[in-house]
Amino acid sequence: MKLIIEQSLELAEPEITIRCGLIDEPLRRLIEQVRLYSFSITGRRGESSRIFRLEEVFYFESVDERTYLYCEKEVYECDPKLYELERQLENTAFVRVSKSCILNTARLESVRALAGSRMEAKLENGESVVISRHYLPAFKEKFGL
Repeated sequence: MKLIIEQSLELAEPEITIRCGLIDEPLRRLIEQVRLYSFSITGRRGESSRIFRLEEVFYFESVDERTYLYCEKEVYECDPKLYELERQLENTAFVRVSKSCILNTARLESVRALAGSRMEAKLENGESVVISRHYLPAFKEKFGL
């Protein structure tokens, strides 16, 4: 792979162009990381709001018709519904793992099998998320299992 970086003060924002023959697995993962870099989401807690880059988010969860984003140590509420996030995060490292959860596979530390054809994903921050059997095939494809 050849990497060319052109720096210019005339550019308002970074621009990335990928030229390739076929998109193999390592290149697909690189593209996912680039997409994560360019996407952000606003989270609210109490009266304060904060903008998060996607790589900061460990997972999204829907509870009582509200959507929350989970970071390393903090939880914030966000506006998009889970189905909207799923559509927006298509072709990124995020994957739906249950009816109420979308997981960032880039934040996975390990996975292990559970009873009932389910799996448990352990995240870098020590939290665990259960992957339901209905969403397991998509998770395995995304995670390369």
